[in-house]
Amino acid sequence: MALSISDGARGISEKLYVLGRREGKGGVLNIGRYYALDKSLGSNVYVDGAKPHVILICGKRGYGKSYTMGTFIEELSMMEQDIRKNIGVIVIDTLGIYWTSFFGNKKHEEMLERWGLFPSGIKIRLLSSPDNVEEYRKMGLPAEKFSLKTSEISPLQWCNLFGIRIVDSTGVAIARAINELEGKEYSIDDIIEQMANDDRSSNEAKGAGENFFKMASSWDVFDKKGMPLDEIVRAGETTVVDISSYPEELKVIIVAVLARKIFESRVRERKNDEKDIIKGKSTGRKKFPLVWMAIDEAQIFLPPGKSVSKDVIINQWMRQGRQPGLSLLLATQRPSALDDEVLSHSDIIICHRLTAQGDIDALNRVRPTYMRGEIGEALKKVGMEKGVALIIDDNSESVHIIKVRPRMSWHGGEEPSAMVN
Repeated sequence: MALSISDGARGISEKLYVLGRREGKGGVLNIGRYYALDKSLGSNVYVDGAKPHVILICGKRGYGKSYTMGTFIEELSMMEQDIRKNIGVIVIDTLGIYWTSFFGNKKHEEMLERWGLFPSGIKIRLLSSPDNVEEYRKMGLPAEKFSLKTSEISPLQWCNLFGIRIVDSTGVAIARAINELEGKEYSIDDIIEQMANDDRSSNEAKGAGENFFKMASSWDVFDKKGMPLDEIVRAGETTVVDISSYPEELKVIIVAVLARKIFESRVRERKNDEKDIIKGKSTGRKKFPLVWMAIDEAQIFLPPGKSVSKDVIINQWMRQGRQPGLSLLLATQRPSALDDEVLSHSDIIICHRLTAQGDIDALNRVRPTYMRGEIGEALKKVGMEKGVALIIDDNSESVHIIKVRPRMSWHGGEEPSAMVN
């Protein structure tokens, strides 16, 4: 991997210096330039996008963490076709801000010109709720209704979604109904009917369960068939899953289910690749691609306490994801609200301005031995300029300060203003 610098054009310079373990020049992501104390800019900064990573982007509100994530998403969409065709990018959009990436960043044309760039939208697919899909289509955006297969939600996940314990009478009624339906495709109405026919559960428990499932039905996200995984994650494409209109508990379930399905599919695909290599065959184009999953507001899904999404993302993606080829791109304004394992598993940390002592302390707890001084001292060099960030690169065991390059696509995460233009 990891970070590299170049004195010339992206990925083609004869002076490409590798700080990590990456060999070759293809598949690099141009995320910005080195930033000096006098605010001058140096050589370009690249990240190897062809190999798996866990990248954490943090910083206080308004200093560029979502913007930086958007820069990564742009770069992934622009990789060389022979590499890009084997990678699927899925963006978990918790705030509904990444649909704007479809449009060019015309509001910052002059800034882009200074960087030798130009406004350009990226090709994205949008998956969201029916109401959002209708709005997106009115704007000419490629949008489809997102749905999960009802039978892929476990009894424990349903109970977490409804805020009840699985050992409570209602939780037991739910678990019993779903266990009876195991091995079948079924709808929410089928679960309600199965509970109604359960003569071992009380009417009170069954009534509460019915009310919960009617509430879940109103979200219009659970379906008997569900959207196939290969329609959600496509090789060579960027899919934005806009879950901004759903309650937080449902967002957690959606991420847990998607993350588990992607992990299992990549493990199977990696096993098939190894079989082909052993037989001397070319692996060729992958049936299910390598995956980059970007998650904004990562503290929702990776808190210090119990969480079904954390169980999947940490236990499978972070601990085991390198071998099957899974990458995570996480953004948060509250690193102190993340499970400590997220910080320790991140091989690249990109930190914009931070002032809360608890957030700085959280980063200091995982401060690498090769880093001189406290992270708080290093962050003072970042200053107050938006877009400037401290990078801790565990692959090359080095620390850098950079200025993230301006977005070529439209950034939808800027703070609104009451001032009229």
